[in-house]
Amino acid sequence: MKKLGVIIVVLCLSITPALADFNDGVYAYSIGEYRRAYNTMRSLAETSDHGLAQYYLAMMYFRGNGAEQSYEEAAKWFRKAAEQRVKQAQYQLGEFYMNGRGLPRDYEYAYAWYRVGAEHKHKKSIDALDAAKSNLSDEELKEAEKLSREFIKKFGPLPDQPEKNIGP
Repeated sequence: MKKLGVIIVVLCLSITPALADFNDGVYAYSIGEYRRAYNTMRSLAETSDHGLAQYYLAMMYFRGNGAEQSYEEAAKWFRKAAEQRVKQAQYQLGEFYMNGRGLPRDYEYAYAWYRVGAEHKHKKSIDALDAAKSNLSDEELKEAEKLSREFIKKFGPLPDQPEKNIGP
């Protein structure tokens, strides 16, 4: 029983700094201290596989805030965050595929990522589905639906887990 208590204390101490660092990074981002935000988010995104930090890092590359603008780097980090079930990242990844921004244009993948975001009840993802669908032939739509089911199973909402809602 004593060992369990020690394990819980160690886990709590290791989680708390990551949360504090993330909050510091969000604060720095919100007041325009992008370089500080970038350093914080990059560290968290790489060392703790923190989905929300990955999303913020992607936004910084996308907008050129705190990092040189790079759609390729933004796409890389949006994918990592999308795979962590961050619905805003799933939508952005769909947008990148839809517009060929940082990735090859691929309407099937755009549709699939929008569908995953829609499963999370993300309004922009839901609204984007029709535009993506209109670019697909019947055969492509079948493939996109198949891909969507696979992605939803891997990256869709988990039962009894709160949604990850974030800023930019």
